[in-house]
Amino acid sequence: MGINEWWSSDPAERYWMEITDRADLGSDLHAPQVDDAGREYWSYALVTAVQPGDVVLHWHKSLLGSPGIVGYSTAAEGPEADKIVWASQGSYGRTRPASGPEPSWRYALTGYTALARPVTQDAFRRVEQRLRRIKERLEARHSGSLYFPFAFSDKRPVRAAQGYLVKLPAEVISAVPELKQIPRVGASRVPRPRPASSELAVAARKRRGAGYMRDEVVRLAIERHAMEWVLSEYGSQGYDVKDVGATKSYDVLALSDEGELHIEVKGSSGDADAVELTANEVQHASEASTHLVVVDLIEWRRLPDGTVETSGGRVRVWESWVPAERSLKPTRYRYRLPAGGHPRDLE
Repeated sequence: MGINEWWSSDPAERYWMEITDRADLGSDLHAPQVDDAGREYWSYALVTAVQPGDVVLHWHKSLLGSPGIVGYSTAAEGPEADKIVWASQGSYGRTRPASGPEPSWRYALTGYTALARPVTQDAFRRVEQRLRRIKERLEARHSGSLYFPFAFSDKRPVRAAQGYLVKLPAEVISAVPELKQIPRVGASRVPRPRPASSELAVAARKRRGAGYMRDEVVRLAIERHAMEWVLSEYGSQGYDVKDVGATKSYDVLALSDEGELHIEVKGSSGDADAVELTANEVQHASEASTHLVVVDLIEWRRLPDGTVETSGGRVRVWESWVPAERSLKPTRYRYRLPAGGHPRDLE
């Protein structure tokens, strides 16, 4: 099934709406690659049509006590092939029983901003006729599915469409007064051809490790969450603990009557099956008594003042840890430039 990208020639059409009940709003867009019957489903496949810089509005089913838009994010990087347990809480219509991780599409988001004035479902119902006319105009100009974000009925007021990700026409932003607080995006999009799903599956990168996170505020909050667990836990075991990450090649110094222990700490909001290590961290762990502590599956949310609140997580500890050479994979090189290169000054 191909995506009907009716918006591709209009640089103003850069809005999407995630319909969800997940706790980690703004982390990413994440949906299975196929539906229960093993077929590509448009609302999941739309994750692969997002482009960097697009704005994603988050429609939450219960955060306000009633459905409505509670925040927005900016598309950062993707799509990437990953795994998901779709029966867990987080998206509209996750009613099928958990069957273990299944192939998914993930698109990283950044800059989640909670709306100071959330836009409730009532705001859209007050302008239902405008929304109907927008849909009619688009249907007159474009053939095929619009993936419209709202469903209309003669028996009940307008409501969000049944799906996970939907296309939000730019006209809707102007039609709903309460959406004036959403930032406008200009004509900076450079349309790109969308490869078939089979090509995406081959080209997409699997992102599961505790690696680089683009949102610095979120990254630091997750790192601090992991550090606080280590300081508290080892402190309760009788160690005199100190955060030394700013000056040492490890994160925590733990002292006891038996000597000193060095602890390397890694935090992640994802299901980490790998972590990033610097050359100094690898060398140090090979020379000194070191524990590796990984705290992953950390939940986070951005508060209205821009700060990030973290909670939960899973802890794993590797004692007497020495990085095995066979498990190390180089991800970056420092290249010393040779002499020459035909230098010249720029005017």
